[in-house]
Amino acid sequence: MDEEREDLELLGEEKSRLRNFQISLSQFSFSDPHDKKPPVSASNSSQPSPAREGTNIVASGASPPRNTPSRKGKRPRTQDDVRVSESPSPSKRAKGKKPHRGYASPERYAHLNHLNDCLLESLDIMFCGINPGQRSAEIGHHFAHASNHFWKCLHLSGLTPERIPPTEDYTLPERYRLGLTNIVDRPTAEATELKDSEFKEGIVPFLSKVARYRPRIACFIGVRTGRIVLDHVMRGLPKTQRQGFLLGLQPYKIVYSNSECGSSEASKSPESSCISETLFYAVPSTSGKVQGYQIPDKVKLFSQLKTDLMKLKDGMLSTANFTVITC
Repeated sequence: MDEEREDLELLGEEKSRLRNFQISLSQFSFSDPHDKKPPVSASNSSQPSPAREGTNIVASGASPPRNTPSRKGKRPRTQDDVRVSESPSPSKRAKGKKPHRGYASPERYAHLNHLNDCLLESLDIMFCGINPGQRSAEIGHHFAHASNHFWKCLHLSGLTPERIPPTEDYTLPERYRLGLTNIVDRPTAEATELKDSEFKEGIVPFLSKVARYRPRIACFIGVRTGRIVLDHVMRGLPKTQRQGFLLGLQPYKIVYSNSECGSSEASKSPESSCISETLFYAVPSTSGKVQGYQIPDKVKLFSQLKTDLMKLKDGMLSTANFTVITC
């Protein structure tokens, strides 16, 4: 009897402990946040639930709660969303790059003065710019804007032994046998404000200027100028004989007669011999706004110009296959 009583007491204690354990587990059971029924608490405990604010406790076997959209039709932000939103959009990346200006009528820059040419007869190179920039027109000197690479290219290529400031542009003809002019006279802030027709109108006056001063090489500073002039001088040839535009030495020349050469004042000058023909050259625009050619690219082409000039002076540059043009 005593043994049966002890077994019953042990069984009762086990049931009591099991009930208390079940009550304790009920505190940690998962409850639907939308369920308005209060959580079940232990009847024999006055202690608050151990779950802390902001802590999600998930019962074993239950699925973790999903992120639900805050507004209908929108999904929650993911890590990829954050990375995409933080990276600059194409429009933001291009925001700092100003668009090219369109055509500007002559009245817009009528307050600016034209530039004077810096020329003498029988120069080694006559540089032909596009037109005076706004800064150049304001101070009266060629390639005057601080971002223009012309003077730097002259020096780094060896065409001048030192870097010449724009304010000394007028000294180039006598000091270094280099000259300056433009295909279009009127100034603008950007070359994109000119029409192609203005380039074409400037071709005949420019070629007449070349024939008058007879430089060894006339060099266009700007792809647009070189291409338009090439199309003009080759227009009378059959299409099969026309050549496409390339930078560097151009496939045409002006040839002078012996009588023209003999009457030249330059033939009496000890600094230069009589020049019987003028070759044409093209390099990119030296404007800092030109993105396709950086300073090393431009310097390389200016250096090649100097090399070809030396070959021409030494009689090592053949021009027999060049097309002869008239002014």
